[in-house]
Amino acid sequence: MIILQKGQENELVMNINNNSRIDFTGYTLTFTHTLSQEAKSYNIVTSNPAQYNDNERYCEIILPLDLPGQDLNYEGQYTLEIFGNDTDLVFTGIVRLDGTTENNSIIEYISDNEDNEQYIYIQDY
Repeated sequence: MIILQKGQENELVMNINNNSRIDFTGYTLTFTHTLSQEAKSYNIVTSNPAQYNDNERYCEIILPLDLPGQDLNYEGQYTLEIFGNDTDLVFTGIVRLDGTTENNSIIEYISDNEDNEQYIYIQDY
């Protein structure tokens, strides 16, 4: 499981690189939130050293979650899919997004079944 921090620049180190796939000009990282099913994508250009660095064995992808409008909306569990050139799936995994504060209000759903009461909290974004 990959753990990311909300509101911060996060670095992913992976064993995919330009040396093994020189035809890849970029990667698309798609995060799908497990509860809300909201999907958000990030495009990484391999020629941009602020987003992507590689060597013979691995690459580093920088996710700028500290920039306005770039952060993932919800904390919790995500499914991550990474595509090379937008079409070739090179990685699938689970990501947990942790954060220090939630600035958004929360909607609370409470079951009216007193014997089996369930609480579900969904961030109202």
